[in-house]
Amino acid sequence: MKKIIISMLCALFCIGGLYAEKIRFTVGGSEGRYNQIKVVNQTKASNFDCIAYFLDKDGEKYIAREPLGAFHLDKTGSRDTCTNIKLITQGEHIGILVPDEVGPVSYVVSYKDYPLFDIIEITLLDGESPLGKEF
Repeated sequence: MKKIIISMLCALFCIGGLYAEKIRFTVGGSEGRYNQIKVVNQTKASNFDCIAYFLDKDGEKYIAREPLGAFHLDKTGSRDTCTNIKLITQGEHIGILVPDEVGPVSYVVSYKDYPLFDIIEITLLDGESPLGKEF
């Protein structure tokens, strides 16, 4: 009986990960290397964790190679940020899992060049992206 209950609980937690919103992009920008990645929350959701991964491209698929870091975002819509320091080179593929509880999100990737830091900033926004749609 204990095995059945534990199996059901494990399945319940895994289902949430299967239906998470997935963000995927290739690092661009003007710098050859970046030493920080920052996630900015401008959604209505609060108190959630995003997990970022380095991805390898295998044909048409992207496979998670290694975790880049976890980002905990507390506040709602107030530009709450979480930063992770990691060396990231231009052309690498990055994927971010946003929990399903946040709902549909769009994102904007920007690159910031400061004297000591080169930052990749991913801003999470509510709703779908207007890109490719009629205004």
